[in-house]
Formats: sequence, C-alpha cells, structure tokens
Amino acid sequence: MATFLTTERMNPALSARVERAVSHRARARHHAARAGINGTFASGQPLGRARLLTLLTAVVIGLLAIAMYVHDRRTVEAERRALLTVLDERRAGLPAGYESFVEATDRWIGEAASDGDPADVVDPSLRAPGALDALLRRPAVYVRAPRAELRDARRIDDAARGSDKDAFLLCLLKPPPSPSERDRLTKVRGVYFGGTKVDEDTANVRRLVEARLGLAVLGPAFEGSVRAARELSALKRLRKALEESPIELAKKAAGAEILIVVVESPIETKTFVSSARVSIVDLAAKKVLLRVGRRVDEPGLSPMGVLHREQIEGCGLALAVRRSVEEL
Repeated sequence: MATFLTTERMNPALSARVERAVSHRARARHHAARAGINGTFASGQPLGRARLLTLLTAVVIGLLAIAMYVHDRRTVEAERRALLTVLDERRAGLPAGYESFVEATDRWIGEAASDGDPADVVDPSLRAPGALDALLRRPAVYVRAPRAELRDARRIDDAARGSDKDAFLLCLLKPPPSPSERDRLTKVRGVYFGGTKVDEDTANVRRLVEARLGLAVLGPAFEGSVRAARELSALKRLRKALEESPIELAKKAAGAEILIVVVESPIETKTFVSSARVSIVDLAAKKVLLRVGRRVDEPGLSPMGVLHREQIEGCGLALAVRRSVEEL
C-alpha cells in the first residue's frame, strides 16, 4: 500500500518499517517471511489440503480435550457433592460434644497410664450397695493395653485396635458366683470373646477403637480431605473409607458416660502374674471414680485351668477390682 510517508530517496529498510507501521498486510507478510511461510491467510491464497486437514485435526483434538476436561471436572464435583451429602447424613444422630470425645478420652487414658504408682481411689458414691453394678450398666467404652502404648498419644490408635472385649470385662460386669478356680473356669471356658455372645452380655460397653475409627471419618479433617480432593480416584478412596467405618457403633461409643481403662504392667516374675492398674472415669462428671492397681497370682492351677490361664487371670483381676470397692 502506497503512503505519502515514504519517498523513493528513503533508505529501503526505513521505508519497509514505515510501511509495516501503517499497513497490517505489510506486517503480516513480514512476520510470515520471518516464520518461513511463503504467504499469509490474508494474501488470498487458498490453503493446501494437507495443511487444512492438519489444522482441522488440531482443532478437533483441542475441542475433544476441552470437552473431556469439562466432563471430568463435572464428574469430580458431582462425586464430591454426593460424598458430602452422605457425610451429613451419617453425622445425624451423633451425641452432643462428639467432636471432643477422642481428645477427652486420650487425656484420661494418658493420666491412667502415667509413670509412678498413684494411690488407689474409690469414690464414696460406689460404697452404697449395688452402686458399682449400677455404674457398670451405664454406657461405657473400654480399652486394655500395655502401659507403654497407652501413655503415648501417638500409639493409642494401635493399642485400641488390639483391645477386644475379654474375660476381665465380662467378669467385671457379670462376675461368677465365687472367686474359685472352678467358678471362674466355668465362666470363661469355651467363650469366644470376639463373638456375639460376649457382645450381647456387655452390650452397654463399646470398644474404644469403634469410636476412634468411626469419628475419624465424621470429623472436620476428613471433610477437608473431601473438599480438597481433585481426582475422582481420591474421592472414591474416601467414599470407601466412609462406607467401611463402624459409624453406628461409633455413635454408641461416643455417647459413653463411663471410660474403663486397664493399663497392663510388665510381668515381673517368671510365674504367670496379672498386674494391672484399672481406672473407671465418669466422662460426664469429668471425675475418676475408681483407680486401683492389682496383681493376681495363679499358682497351682488345674490342668484345665492352665489351658485357660489368661482368661482365668483376667477374671480374677476383675473380681479383685470389685472387692477393692469394699476393702478400701
């Protein structure tokens, strides 16, 4: 395009720069030449079939990629909303104050497993006839583990997983008629302590691990993970964790009024000896009602008693704890 800004006497390079400054076609030809292209789209020359096909293919691939990305984002967001809805539904029925349940029980467990040998404690309210049995009928959670595990807050989860309903708990709630080996053996022999029968006999007591596992997926940390997840696979893993958690049992455990802790001490002799500190805490009143340390020696057990030594010792420990209410 001619322009009055250039003359024949001007330097050709200067003239070309002026031309490009005022003409978009000149600029296009200049940049096309620098890029190694013979012409421009604006030049009016038709595209070759191969080049046109390449361009159309690139456009189609780009559109498909955008469509797939949008679809994936919509799928992820739909799964996130669905999972958050399920989470809200599962939280229904949780007792008031469940958010602080794990922290509170950790504190009492740490105190029960602390070093040293604190004095035994029996609350005066337990001395009335039937008071201990009434206390043990209240909703409760139970954990039993070695001291080294329970005094370390980072290890309580593992300790709780390894703590089942056992002969101690059964005999504490439903004691045999006498402390004799025969009566204790009758109480524990043939009992599967991970089974339904024991669970029914101790139905008001839940394992601490049930609360810890169930509440872990109902708390703010789990919800934060759901909101932060960017991949569908991550949300599916979170959904699986939610579905597999014992939420209904956790609701019962989180409503516990009583915490029963058995802190096992190392065996000090070569004989079989049960040595433990037992604490019963009123979680509602935030008060230790019972704390006693007891050793149970079992010399001279019968051959059948030897086969069930662990259960007989656990039952004997429970009876010793019950007797301490009267003795102390």
